[in-house]
Amino acid sequence: MEHKLEIFVTTAEQKSFTRAAELLHMTPSAISLSIKALESKLECRLFDRTNKYVELTPEGSVVYTHAKEILMQYHDMTQSLINLDPSKNIPISIGAAYTFGEYFLPAILYAFNKKHPNILPNITIQNSKVIAEQIHKQELDIGFIVEADVAEYDVDVNLFSEEMMLIVARPDHPINKNSSIDMKMLEAETWIIREEGSGTRDVTNKFFSQLGIAPKRIMSFGSSQTIKESVALGLGVSYLSESVIKSDVQVGTLKGVSLSDYPNETSFHYITHQSKLHTQAVQIFKEFLDSYVLGEKISVHTKKKIK
Repeated sequence: MEHKLEIFVTTAEQKSFTRAAELLHMTPSAISLSIKALESKLECRLFDRTNKYVELTPEGSVVYTHAKEILMQYHDMTQSLINLDPSKNIPISIGAAYTFGEYFLPAILYAFNKKHPNILPNITIQNSKVIAEQIHKQELDIGFIVEADVAEYDVDVNLFSEEMMLIVARPDHPINKNSSIDMKMLEAETWIIREEGSGTRDVTNKFFSQLGIAPKRIMSFGSSQTIKESVALGLGVSYLSESVIKSDVQVGTLKGVSLSDYPNETSFHYITHQSKLHTQAVQIFKEFLDSYVLGEKISVHTKKKIK
């Protein structure tokens, strides 16, 4: 029965036999047979079916609410049994945007592991849009994203930290040599920025809009590390958060500049599905995050004005 309820809940949330089949590694016909068997058992119709979608009936909505609770209680029961044996491991699936995953998540996982060594994370690194979609589809338990434009998804959003955003260039670049920055020079620059779908890309686009510039030379990469290396080689300039470039500034390969006229910060959030029912591992990780403090922030930028 537990497996049939899982199939039913997944189908209800995906509103598609095909998508449910993909997530559960089954065939659509097997999904359909399981739903029909559950309908026969409960003596009611659970879905209205069309060629394009499936939708819960009023009876199906009632069953869905209780099925979610039953599955969560079943999961909590199995996890409680695992907790009685410290040698058994509890899984948790965590997604992170590239910037967060590369520069913040390792230290968080290290600190969490010291407190809860039997909770083992499975990590997915993607851009913020993909992570939000995976949380919405309940393919991940918890996700970290840059910014929080996720109104289209069924997710709860919690602010985790904020970071200063900086214009990044080689130390010998004119941006770093002059006491102020020329707006026309910024617009004429080659900008090396993140790909569409990245939260950092959204922040960069907002920054261009604030300045009223529309750079014609843009190169987009899927990794902040690749962007930093490209900027250090002199391919162009970028717009990244301060913690991302801290070590590079300290060794002298990059410099960061903030504009006193246009102070900007980016925000990191953690998100979970709007379902009120989460596994014990997720609850423990959320409590840990709410009390976690990121390492001491050291300013590594200079402030300049636009001329």
